[in-house]
Amino acid sequence: MKAHFAMSARCDAWANGRLHAAAAALPEAHLRADLGAFFGSVQATLNRLLVSDVIRLARPRGRTPPAWPLDHVAHDDFAELRAAREALDDEVVRFVGAVCEPQLAGPSR
Repeated sequence: MKAHFAMSARCDAWANGRLHAAAAALPEAHLRADLGAFFGSVQATLNRLLVSDVIRLARPRGRTPPAWPLDHVAHDDFAELRAAREALDDEVVRFVGAVCEPQLAGPSR
């Protein structure tokens, strides 16, 4: 089971890296343009993905989730947003790597 979670964490990090690399190739105006998506712009959507992951991944890592709404702008600057995404992905990969197989089985009944 641990191998599955480790592979998922690495895959998520890889996919997020590709997504941010593609976004980095966009001109600033295109990155921030309201494209009619649910969260408006590419920048806002990437912020929403980061915010939801920070909230969702807090408890398994022994943290209290921040009291952010899902449309919270964690980073208005794209370079800061990308760095925060990379840091979170790295932390999740390390966290999953440190988890013991019995922990993944859940509480004993």
